[in-house]
Amino acid sequence: MASASLRVLVAGLLFGAGLPALFATGVRLWSDGSGEVADDGTVTRPRNAVRMAAAYVLFAVVVIIIALAVLWITRKSLDHYFGWQPFGEAK
Repeated sequence: MASASLRVLVAGLLFGAGLPALFATGVRLWSDGSGEVADDGTVTRPRNAVRMAAAYVLFAVVVIIIALAVLWITRKSLDHYFGWQPFGEAK
């Protein structure tokens, strides 16, 4: 009972707070990594490639986790209708 409750708690923290926090961090890195341009078109702050790359990595992680979660939720329907088992043979 305690093990199942702990698993639910961890999943809730991961998906309830973890993914939005990763996404927000990615948005912040993207904002900080983008260069600034003045009204006259001069660059006041150049683009930071490291922050932009980190933002893209975080966005990719969030998208992959969401895709895996959707596959996990629909795994039995996918097996029933298409014969596809994305996570291997069920026990």
